Amino acid sequence: MSIGHDDGVLSADAVRRLYDRLAAVYDLVVAPYRVVGGYRLVDGAIPLLRLAPGDTVVDLGTGTGHALPALAAAVGSSGRVVAVDISSRMLGRARARCARESLTNVEFIQADIADFTLPDGTTAALSAFAMEMLPHYDTVIERLIEELPTGGRLAITGLRDPEGWPEWLVRIGSWLNRPFGVTDAYRSHRPWEAVDTHTVEADYTDVLGGAVYRSTGTAP
Repeated sequence: MSIGHDDGVLSADAVRRLYDRLAAVYDLVVAPYRVVGGYRLVDGAIPLLRLAPGDTVVDLGTGTGHALPALAAAVGSSGRVVAVDISSRMLGRARARCARESLTNVEFIQADIADFTLPDGTTAALSAFAMEMLPHYDTVIERLIEELPTGGRLAITGLRDPEGWPEWLVRIGSWLNRPFGVTDAYRSHRPWEAVDTHTVEADYTDVLGGAVYRSTGTAP
């Protein structure tokens, strides 16, 4: 059984098994990130998707479903939210979140976002803290933009190698994120550059000294 690629990037199966193990405690473990504002860019990405009632939006790598209530509200009861994750147990937590909030316009699909095809009629896609985990993120982002209609919106957020930090501090950050499968192998991953390449109206911002980014763009 593969546990990773030769370059140190986790294989899809390794990611699935890791997050199946983390699912029960994931929200507790990431609570400090929420406190310091690590999820602020995720919450702020949802208005940037320009969703309207009746739209279909896909949450790629939904995890425990942090963004699902806001996405469901944005598309309304006539809209559709498709939550995709490679981990069945993370999806179970997302289902429980939606049940607690009585959300009826969310459906769940277990799949690897690396080869997931957007459903017909999708108008926007969000991916939070997932895209930088993909070995071939540029190819995935290019395909997503091709599958979105002209004017469709893509927003991604995630961790990045912060510029200007001393190396010892970067390594501490990498160590703190190791439970989530983050290793030095990901430091060269730059998904926001793929968004800039394949979209129009591309926009980038970051917080926490450049450690967390958000990138948005429009399908041409």
